[in-house]
Amino acid sequence: PSMIDTLEQADIRDVWDEIRPGIEYTKRKTGALWRPEDIYAACISNRAFVYIGETGFIVVQPGQNMFNGKSEMFIWIAYAQGEKNIERFQSAVDDLADDHGFDKMTMWSCRPGFDRIPGWKAVATVYERELG
Repeated sequence: PSMIDTLEQADIRDVWDEIRPGIEYTKRKTGALWRPEDIYAACISNRAFVYIGETGFIVVQPGQNMFNGKSEMFIWIAYAQGEKNIERFQSAVDDLADDHGFDKMTMWSCRPGFDRIPGWKAVATVYERELG
């Protein structure tokens, strides 16, 4: 399979110069509060992990839902160049989560929603994808 069908774990120190532009682009596009250095530090300390594909990368954090105890893979950043990359990457991301025994995946995204209601400001939407 092409690398887009798989994600290979990488040491952030080895791929930092390659992925930093995508991290900075994602931060600018989303207005995220984190800094690129937060991602680097989290990966160095094994609190987050970077996986590389043919046209992009993903940074994930393992976690546990505090209410039901289920294991969750939080997708901190997913970045890829080209068209239809969500569709192209999704099976690889599913495989990654499944291979590590996660019960579900979560991610945050700044999508419009309650911003039409006075007093509400869209900060993030939490998406979940059930596994199994």
